[in-house]
Amino acid sequence: MKKMRVGELATLYGINRQSIYKRIKKGEISKSSDGLIDFSEALRVLGEPSDRGVSVTHIQQQVTEKETESYTLRLQVDMLEKQVKKLEENELFLKDQITTKDQSIQLLQTLLSAPKPADVSIKQEDTIQDHPLVLSESKIPETSVDSREKQTVIAPKPHRKGLLGRVLGAVFDSLFFDFNIKYNNL
Repeated sequence: MKKMRVGELATLYGINRQSIYKRIKKGEISKSSDGLIDFSEALRVLGEPSDRGVSVTHIQQQVTEKETESYTLRLQVDMLEKQVKKLEENELFLKDQITTKDQSIQLLQTLLSAPKPADVSIKQEDTIQDHPLVLSESKIPETSVDSREKQTVIAPKPHRKGLLGRVLGAVFDSLFFDFNIKYNNL
């Protein structure tokens, strides 16, 4: 027969030592003269150790697992909060970019729809100088009777600009116009 101490029985059954001492005091469990408890006596009163509650080490293991799980979840929550903050900052940046682009588009639309200044003749002369001259096919008399000679008519070849050319032209014209106003006001 195996004899055990009170602490060993408490660990084996997963109960407190005080509850074993109470049972000894009530007379449910008896101690031998050497202070040890016979295991058969414990089996009679407490039953099989596997039938008793969950052992203390198993409970501690469950608590440790739950703490580890909660710590992991807290870390994940912190990481997700940082990601959300970063995404919100990116969203604000992109909204600012869209606002800037919308303002640029409005400015370009305003420039395209703006009436042309009164100095169209000057601009036409500038464009005439930029383009090669084409002689129009006019009939020139071979011999002139008058002392006045007829001159050949020089007409510029009409140049059609695309949308990008018109937009850039309007932007540069506006910038040049603004520069002239500022320069003249100084």
